[in-house]
Amino acid sequence: MSNYINIYVKGQFNKKKDETSMALIASVGTAVPKYQFEQSFAKDIISQIVPSNSLKKYLSVFDEAAIDHRYFVTDETWFQQAHHGLKERNDLWLNEGIKLAKEAIKNCLGEVYDVSNVDAIVSVTSTGILTPSMEVHLLNELNFKTDIKRMPLFGLGCAGGAIGLSRAFDYIKAHPDESVLLVTCELASVAFHHQNLKPKDIVGAAIFSDGAAATLLLGENHPKANRSNQSQFFIKSSDSKVKPKSMDVMGWDVHDDGFYVIFDVSIPKLIEPFWKSHVDQFLNKHKMKAEEIKHIIAHPGGRKIIEEMERVLLTPNLLSHSKKVLSQYGNMSSPTVLFVLNELMKQADLEQGYALLSALGPGFASEVVLMEVV
Repeated sequence: MSNYINIYVKGQFNKKKDETSMALIASVGTAVPKYQFEQSFAKDIISQIVPSNSLKKYLSVFDEAAIDHRYFVTDETWFQQAHHGLKERNDLWLNEGIKLAKEAIKNCLGEVYDVSNVDAIVSVTSTGILTPSMEVHLLNELNFKTDIKRMPLFGLGCAGGAIGLSRAFDYIKAHPDESVLLVTCELASVAFHHQNLKPKDIVGAAIFSDGAAATLLLGENHPKANRSNQSQFFIKSSDSKVKPKSMDVMGWDVHDDGFYVIFDVSIPKLIEPFWKSHVDQFLNKHKMKAEEIKHIIAHPGGRKIIEEMERVLLTPNLLSHSKKVLSQYGNMSSPTVLFVLNELMKQADLEQGYALLSALGPGFASEVVLMEVV
């Protein structure tokens, strides 16, 4: 049987059947809100509202988180006030989250690509409850085409950036002459609760933050997907894995007054048996060795998670961009891995070869994306 598909595409025969389609990551844009909290300042805010001496010992996590500063959509008074209802929290997301998402889109597209030319949009959040969903709010404020294809994703947590990238890639594979915009926005501010603090809440207050990111993907037949003199990132493949009976590891516990964080201490212990095995299976599937991966774009869930990744990978230098993003921004949930990608893409004289993007999230789930830097 022939390995060729006799489909005529833009004046040329399509490529071999056993070759995979690719998507070009044309650009990444990020955005953070205006309130910057130094880690010592954040610690001081929380220390004033910790109700008992037995909980004060957990404040040391602020010093051990490898975070210098983070960004939030509110000033310190929001965190000092005892009660915020669900409507107040969601209104905060709607008013401030859409602004951040718009800024990320502007920084992503710049003057090079007009928003009216975007063919499809993937929106990702786990902190805002919106119907109509985020991308419709953006459509009504920006000049998106009204027949744009929409893919809103909710509930993916810290894995949302990677999973959103995978779903955008799936669309590109089916539409290689089109473009997809991925938009992620999370506000950890809406999930902080002054009252009834527990150790997990103090840990969350020490590492989580607010931010947004946008990424433009172009199909390989898109007219703007031409080669340039700069390094280019092409997505070649992606893979997902969910650990059964692990829904209590990470996520939200929903109460009448909003979301309460579920963040189990066992997460670093899952890096080797779950995450590393997933990476190994993925590389074996593509007949690749770990040594062929020149760059790792890992979501920095926290210092201990990064350290455990370094231990099992035996390549600590590959996680320098993840450490930098954690230090400068904290854990913004779904956008964070795109911040790491942005840092790598800005690097001059980037070594060509394969890159692996990775994030862990509720489920308990792992998402990996294989890229090639050319």
